[in-house]
Amino acid sequence: MKSRKQPAIDAVLFDLDGVLYIDDKVIRGAAATIDWCRSRRIPIAAVTNTTTSPRRVIADKLERFGIAIAIDEIYTPAAIAARLIGQRTARLYIHDSLQEDFDGIRQVVDQPDFIVMGDVGGAGYSQAQLQQIFRLVMDGSRLLALHKNRFWQKKDGLHMDLGAYVSAIEYATAKQATLLGKPSQAFFHAICKAMQAKPAHTLMIGDDIESDIDGAGRAGLRTGMVQTGKYRESFFRHSGIKPDLLLPSVADLPDAIQLL
Repeated sequence: MKSRKQPAIDAVLFDLDGVLYIDDKVIRGAAATIDWCRSRRIPIAAVTNTTTSPRRVIADKLERFGIAIAIDEIYTPAAIAARLIGQRTARLYIHDSLQEDFDGIRQVVDQPDFIVMGDVGGAGYSQAQLQQIFRLVMDGSRLLALHKNRFWQKKDGLHMDLGAYVSAIEYATAKQATLLGKPSQAFFHAICKAMQAKPAHTLMIGDDIESDIDGAGRAGLRTGMVQTGKYRESFFRHSGIKPDLLLPSVADLPDAIQLL
């Protein structure tokens, strides 16, 4: 039997918004849970589909909350997209604040090699933007989706997320986007490889039953669902997806992790 000081977990991945904080409000006990992992030398990482802020801003926000996660421990779809594009061309449909994560990418308006769809802010994608993307993809540009979430939690409730817009383009063009964030198995496996952790001994903590829990589970990771953020009991039960742990909040992880 494993001792309490040596749980059968090599690494823990934490989603951010909805797990460690909601908008600009930290979730009680989040910092203490990260400190608990550090004290037991369990490697951790922040794994987020957020595409409205660059990694630098995310790291600054975590620091303000007293959460000890460094910038090189934050994994985002934008960073992967920039590496994939490399020296080729792209047209970016992203939030202005995310531009710094694409520094060095050659951006063009006509006939780009890649179209990158991320969160654009405001009321979401306009009909004109969707028409532009549709025509470019039909003409041969490769579509990259930074994530494909259905909805997300804000202060005033749930909001429709990027997934609906990506799905509209996929349906209209009969072409599939390359998904770079959760729930992509390649995304989870790349993080585990970077952390030198086996997926079967890595625990993903999230509030999204599809992107976080089902995605990580299909990639071979163990999973913990928190009942904060976008968690909704009816959606959770209807999904039929079973996490290894169901936690009231991330603050309950130190006790619950022993069950694994």
